[in-house]
Amino acid sequence: MKRNIPMHRTKIIIAAAALFAVLIIIILGYSGQKDKGQEYILDKNNKIKLSDVQTYYEYRDFDEEDVRYYFKDDIVNKYTLKFFMHMDELFNNSTGLEDNLEKARQYLDSIMPPRLADRMLDLYKTYLNYQIGFQKKMKEWELPRTPEEVLARLHRLQNYRRSIFGGEDADIIFGAGVKSEEYSIRRSAIVNDKEMYGEEKERKLYTLDNNMWGDEADSMKDQIMPYMRYQEKLRLYQKDLSEMKSDEERQAKMMQLRRDVFNPDQIKQLDDVDRKLAEEKNIRDQYFAREREIQGDSSLGQEEKEKMTYDLQNSTFGDGADAFRRGQAIEKGMKQYMK
Repeated sequence: MKRNIPMHRTKIIIAAAALFAVLIIIILGYSGQKDKGQEYILDKNNKIKLSDVQTYYEYRDFDEEDVRYYFKDDIVNKYTLKFFMHMDELFNNSTGLEDNLEKARQYLDSIMPPRLADRMLDLYKTYLNYQIGFQKKMKEWELPRTPEEVLARLHRLQNYRRSIFGGEDADIIFGAGVKSEEYSIRRSAIVNDKEMYGEEKERKLYTLDNNMWGDEADSMKDQIMPYMRYQEKLRLYQKDLSEMKSDEERQAKMMQLRRDVFNPDQIKQLDDVDRKLAEEKNIRDQYFAREREIQGDSSLGQEEKEKMTYDLQNSTFGDGADAFRRGQAIEKGMKQYMK
């Protein structure tokens, strides 16, 4: 019977994932390179599904669970890498490879039947040797600087894993992380391309989703919260919006994008928030304009200026005047600290 495993927290799966996460963040602001149609590392024809990617980022506490449950069908599955990372943490004080393997043997013998423990130990030994070789490879490979170079590096890394574990096993063990990283890189390169118009970006994203996720492509939108999707829409249409000749035209386009994402009730709530923010901005703008007039009046003494400013704050912000003054004091302190 399948057991429900609670998700307590997420963590990075391997050092390579950390590196590629940083590179993806860099790429979010990068827009100079066009996608030249590089071959997919893992496309819709592989066995990696959205649920596998979710599992990849979920935390599993193998100390609290019956490990045999995870490997009752096969030792090579979506949990293998997470289990090996768990073992890495258990034996991180090992004096070397042989010491690590001996501790692993004792541990596996204590939690698994002998035959399963022997098979797992053999695979873990392959994994440890892969890690050693991977560290050497990382020193040889140049740091990528464009989306294309990051994809090429990721492809190279997965091919290296395939040469060690075998193609099928490598894709099962590492595939969820690779596919997630590949999709993020490709998607970011499209979204942040400053030379491409919104409709073309939308077409490319549609093609990307279908090429990489197949029947699950429609589910991709469900992975992103509505407000984040709206913010992404604004980035997709950044070039369109920047080239519009009037503020009215821009506002109309933004409203259209908002309708594409939100339902009528959500739009009303957002409109109310926008209206309130605009009112607050107008009040603050009027306050600061009057404050500048007071501070710039040479006929007033400093004590008189401070009193008039204090009264202006009370009349402008009412019950929120004290909070406003605290905020101004903090901001002033931060500016002095940064000097």
